[in-house]
Amino acid sequence: MEPYPIDIHSSAKDGLIELLDSNDIKYSKEADDFRFILEDGIHKWEAMCSCAQSAVLVYGFYPFAKAYSEETMMLLNRINGELISGSMLSSNERVIMRTSADCYDPYSACAAIARAIEYNAGAIVKYWQEIHHVGTGRMRSFV
Repeated sequence: MEPYPIDIHSSAKDGLIELLDSNDIKYSKEADDFRFILEDGIHKWEAMCSCAQSAVLVYGFYPFAKAYSEETMMLLNRINGELISGSMLSSNERVIMRTSADCYDPYSACAAIARAIEYNAGAIVKYWQEIHHVGTGRMRSFV
């Protein structure tokens, strides 16, 4: 990757657009939010990045509904104890993985955003089966 002039990424949004465009990721834009689909060959889910001046928040949405239950909350609590960056949360019967990237340095903004998206996607895939099957009796979480 060629070095960028110091003023090329004046905002986190500019860095995110550069990253998405350079990786040919198709996205829709809604104000400061960018939505796109990620997949790993087996799993497919929606992701959203929300931009502030010097940060990008990354949200990965599991594509299946999970009703609020004690078992689901206990699983998310255990997972959050294992995560180094970000956290899992439940909202409107959806489980969401949230990570963030600080983009204070224009030279490293794209790399920071890429790391946040990659970590988010890795967590989504790693816990896919446990979250999908929690509450069904088909799979027990390991404590």
